Amino acid sequence: MANGARILVVDDDLDMLHLIGMRLGAAGYQVTQAESAEAALESFRQRRPQMILTDLRMGEMDGLALFDCIQIEAPTLPVIILTAHGTIPDAVSATRRGVFGFLTKPFDGQELLRRVADAIRVSPALDPQESSASWRKALISVSIRMEDLLRQAFKIGDESRTALFVGPRGAGKETLARAVQQAGPRQEKPFISISCTDFPAGELEQMLSTSNPENLFAQAGGGMVYLQDIGALSPVAQSRLFLVLFAQMQAKDPLFRLKSSAQQKRVPDVQVIASSPRPLDSAVAEGGFRNDLFYLLAGMTLVIPPLSDRIEDIPLLANHFLDQLHPGKRLTLAPESLLALQEGSWPGNVRQLKSVLEQAAEISLTTVISEAAIRRVMRDFEEGDLAAFDDARREFERDYLVRLLQNTAGNVSQAARVAQRNRTEFYKLLARHGLDPISFKQKFR
Repeated sequence: MANGARILVVDDDLDMLHLIGMRLGAAGYQVTQAESAEAALESFRQRRPQMILTDLRMGEMDGLALFDCIQIEAPTLPVIILTAHGTIPDAVSATRRGVFGFLTKPFDGQELLRRVADAIRVSPALDPQESSASWRKALISVSIRMEDLLRQAFKIGDESRTALFVGPRGAGKETLARAVQQAGPRQEKPFISISCTDFPAGELEQMLSTSNPENLFAQAGGGMVYLQDIGALSPVAQSRLFLVLFAQMQAKDPLFRLKSSAQQKRVPDVQVIASSPRPLDSAVAEGGFRNDLFYLLAGMTLVIPPLSDRIEDIPLLANHFLDQLHPGKRLTLAPESLLALQEGSWPGNVRQLKSVLEQAAEISLTTVISEAAIRRVMRDFEEGDLAAFDDARREFERDYLVRLLQNTAGNVSQAARVAQRNRTEFYKLLARHGLDPISFKQKFR
């Protein structure tokens, strides 16, 4: 049974419109109906659905034109196109442009429900109002768990509080720290980020010493100091950080208000955020981390979830990274590619997702990144056995061409059209890999 996801159904055939609406409603979906693409756009802007099911051939604006309009405002929203005039060119055109699915009337009811369920799975269901806040624009998420975390993060920034971020590597702790700064009064000030594992103990101790005129707090100049891997600090560095945070606490507490202006000047006016890939409790218990420093930091602790715990964010993150990779070239993911991404384990979290997409985009032969490209790169990451880039690209090219010739039974014109290559260029690709389309015609007749 569906979980009440919102679906917009568009068809100028009223009987078909009501039939689909009844079928989806009976399955537990919230269905909104529109008799034209123009009415669908109005409905879409009033209340954002989680997917759209539209007829292809309608009045002045057809289903693909509607899809193009939706893409401008909600590029990750799944759209399924339904038509009684389904042809291979229609399907190829639709999927090449990023349409989630293409079904032909008369449709099988169970197949329709299956495709709709797949679309809902990858839908970001984004609340545009909440996500448009400028301070959090770099944090791409629709996860309920992340929304709760972001509410706490906003409070940390707004009140300029010290905090500890705990989460696996690559989960976005520094991105969150930068967002916290943007949420508060220090947004125009410097953001100083250092990893406590990148410097010798003596150098870090100097960086944290207020007697050093070039210390981190002075460099921040009223902004934020972000300390990654805080557990790696030496005992001396921990002591110096504790003195700074304790002085800040005293300056804010009316019971410990510092009286002299000289004392006040010695308190660095910065916000300190620390992070750790794992909880510090065990380090405190073993004496490797100061108990008093821990409690000053841990008064506000945010636990950033791994990507595997918020797979609903993957479609949105994926499209964001693809837009960043090639701003002038519209790259999209095939629906099967999105599902493959959501099935991954992602030990490297958001950082690994970005790397996978970068490599998949490089080896892809079309603007629509296939499932094969995604799974190939994901497998290499999981096995830790990355081939040389040129070798990986050649292997993927050949696999892609073989599958394409199989699907088209050796029809070069059709295969070249799907690959978005002219016939001459496509023949060169086949020759490069020693592939003869004739053999596929004979084999797959």
